Amino acid sequence: MTISREAGFCGISVDLTKIDGIGNNSALKIIAEIGIDMSRWKSPKHLASWLGLCPGTKVSGGKILSSRNKQVANRAAATLRMAAFTLFNSKSALGAYLRRQSSRLGAPKAINQPHINLPDWFMPC
Repeated sequence: MTISREAGFCGISVDLTKIDGIGNNSALKIIAEIGIDMSRWKSPKHLASWLGLCPGTKVSGGKILSSRNKQVANRAAATLRMAAFTLFNSKSALGAYLRRQSSRLGAPKAINQPHINLPDWFMPC
């Protein structure tokens, strides 16, 4: 069964399929998990944190003990990470950003980097 673009994404101000790496199926998974009401989050940074894409910091006595990403079982975050894997061979600006971060940080950490910026793109202004 195929869903037309207009019928599948009604009520959303941004077409998620225009973002490199995100297709119709990925966009529907993200919408199903997050929803179309973005007023639940104060800012795109709050959404990225809820998705588990931002590093957390454990501080004790002024010393940073850990800054690893929060472990969450979130289908939207998993979908965004899968979309990031498709960007390695992309000739888009996001693909170039991912390849630069991969050479600097290593591939496992670089996968989270482009998606820290993605909530900015589908949150209303």
